[in-house]
Amino acid sequence: MSMRLEALDTARLDVAADTLKRGFADYFIPIPFAPAMLLNMIPHDGIAPALSRLVLRNDEPIGCALIARRGWTSRLAGMALVPEARRQGVGRWLMGKLIEQARNRADRRMVLEVIEQNEPAVRLYESCGFTRVRRLVSLELEPAPTYAAGETAGLEEIDIREVARMVSQYGLHDLPWQLSSESLSLSSPPLIAYRLGPAAAVISSPSAERVTILSLIVEPGDRRQGHAMRLLQALLAEYPEKTWRVPALCPEEAAGPFAALGFEPGELSQWQMTLDLV
Repeated sequence: MSMRLEALDTARLDVAADTLKRGFADYFIPIPFAPAMLLNMIPHDGIAPALSRLVLRNDEPIGCALIARRGWTSRLAGMALVPEARRQGVGRWLMGKLIEQARNRADRRMVLEVIEQNEPAVRLYESCGFTRVRRLVSLELEPAPTYAAGETAGLEEIDIREVARMVSQYGLHDLPWQLSSESLSLSSPPLIAYRLGPAAAVISSPSAERVTILSLIVEPGDRRQGHAMRLLQALLAEYPEKTWRVPALCPEEAAGPFAALGFEPGELSQWQMTLDLV
């Protein structure tokens, strides 16, 4: 039996997408990977095709790992094995190779997020040396309360890059990759950014029935004064009769404003994990 890795910049994109689709078909949240989805992830998530790997056993694709890289940090942006290749040590072998390659290119840190309820994956990453940084929670509000139109006074649509600037200047230094200022700065419509006083947020398209809150930031000197809640209330008033959600990327310590407005914990949470390579 022969096992080898092939870089995604030399592998066909449709093969990588199909392998990921098969690997995530029975996941907690099935992900319908397609070539177009991968093409979108490459710039937005910083995926490096030359560093990402297709796993081949006897020349048949059985797994795929997506690697993103910024500065001295690499991120495991996605890893999946097809069902028939699981519980055979392939995942551990693959992680060992990915970590070795990160060290060889002089990276200083490797990061990832893993669904907390996916206990086998959590055990795998911890056995490879990753440690937990924080829990990332999901939140949902359905049905949303009705707020008076006056709640929207002062609500201003702004450029998403302005929120990215605020996150870079005032946000946690170790935010999850997807919430970082670098990722936000690459976002564009139909996502929308809003500001109300010293608070700003980025949301998904409000034309959909379900709206996702992707970022919420308040300038440091104005925190703990209710500005985050006022902005959230204004958004709920601006777009009534919507279902609101926060993906499982929200640092647990930042969930207070959402909980105060009645958001309930979602079914899934994640561990944000890191591995020091030096």
